[in-house]
Amino acid sequence: MKLRRLLLGLALLGLASFDALALNNRALLIGISQYAELEGLKYADADVKTFSQILTEFGGYRRSDVAVVLNTEATKARIMDEISKVVRASKRQPLDHFILMFAGHGMPGTIEGGRTGKMGAIDTNIFLAPSDASTAASSFFSTGKEIGNETFINRAWLAKQLSEIEAKSIVIILDSCYSGTEAFGELFFENLGYSIRSFEYSGPQRGVRDVQKMRNLEVREQAATAPGQKRIAYFASSREDQPSAEYDELRHGALSYCLFENIRRARAEVYENDTRDLSVDSVYSNITALFRETKVKGRSLDEFHQPVLLPIPSYAGVKDMPFVSVTGTKRKEIHTGILEVRTDPPGLQIYVDGTRRPEVSNASLLLQEGKHLIELFMPSTGFRHSFTVDISPQRAVTETIVVRGVLQVASFWLQNGAKSAGPSLEVYLDGVALGQSGSRVDNIVAGSHTLEVRFEKVRKSRRIEIRPDSPLTVNYSVIRQTAPQQRPRDRGASNVTF
Repeated sequence: MKLRRLLLGLALLGLASFDALALNNRALLIGISQYAELEGLKYADADVKTFSQILTEFGGYRRSDVAVVLNTEATKARIMDEISKVVRASKRQPLDHFILMFAGHGMPGTIEGGRTGKMGAIDTNIFLAPSDASTAASSFFSTGKEIGNETFINRAWLAKQLSEIEAKSIVIILDSCYSGTEAFGELFFENLGYSIRSFEYSGPQRGVRDVQKMRNLEVREQAATAPGQKRIAYFASSREDQPSAEYDELRHGALSYCLFENIRRARAEVYENDTRDLSVDSVYSNITALFRETKVKGRSLDEFHQPVLLPIPSYAGVKDMPFVSVTGTKRKEIHTGILEVRTDPPGLQIYVDGTRRPEVSNASLLLQEGKHLIELFMPSTGFRHSFTVDISPQRAVTETIVVRGVLQVASFWLQNGAKSAGPSLEVYLDGVALGQSGSRVDNIVAGSHTLEVRFEKVRKSRRIEIRPDSPLTVNYSVIRQTAPQQRPRDRGASNVTF
């Protein structure tokens, strides 16, 4: 009898464990701070890393179900392939919940035509910038109705792919400029078989952009609550006419900071063995409140840009949709352990679960038992690195991080759209000469730097981001323009652009 009860108990335990793992959840997280041709971003890749750690360590996601693509790996081909993989996998086995996060550069829905802008605003289907995106004049083309650029992620393609994902609920988080675009929502609706006439701000929270005036209102109302209806919550860091920003004071992009702070506060209210379900409505309302509450240089974040929620098919159908379920941090009994943080170079600020510690690396910290999110920050370069630790009283945990990376500058001649091996450029980093292009430079402290190249008295400078785990190659295309009337002393420098 005892053996039978034991076997029954084990069977029930196995069934419970199976059910807990039965949720078919997936996440694709893309963060780009390093660009081959565009200005670098300080915190985009670090924000995506942090979100992946939240999902896998505190959100119940298996690491195998969270794909993270960062920096130079996040080319257009790789991003498109990863999204296509999710679509194909969902066709084989529908997902319960899917999260897509993109942190990087974005393009507005309209751009000014011509160099002077005298042609007025022209529509564009250009949307998100992969790491190999180019804004060279030769990369743009016109269809007669809109401007295109094949090096970017196309808005129509992305909307079509995401609308084809078979999932009960989908959360999209775009921490990029001009991300709250109505055009993306319209494409989504069209791919789902709806026809709309306009969007309006609605719902209890400012910034909820609900679809209105559908040609068949009855269909829309039924779709909002129909069983099995695909529900999509689209979070954007700004309106379609606003650039977004990342802030040194926050060590994050604005939307990412408010999202993480909301999750941190929610976890602090729950005991360690319990979980808290966060709905789309609660997350967005708290993010909106944090945009008002958080100050940067004495001004609220929402004075610079405002977050947007685009619910599909409607706010009524999406507001109670799950966003993420997180474990708590409260403990009934307090035990402590040791974390040793070693970095090269030393002296980085240390944050534990969002709170700054008085110690800097290299140091030993006394921490409460359990899992923690640790962030290291170097104010001089803006480099941020996060990791999770599981503290135990029985043993000390040591984390060693080399905060240095690699840079290479490549040059090409560009003629009639064709590239060939380019001239040697003089390379300077933060005003210090590094030599000629084509050579590899090691041991550069991670974070933001000013890169300058010089050729025939022409100078170009830009911000770049150095990362320990991602060597950076920066490309320069050099164009020599023929001058119809060259002055005797003009050696051609004024006719070189890159």
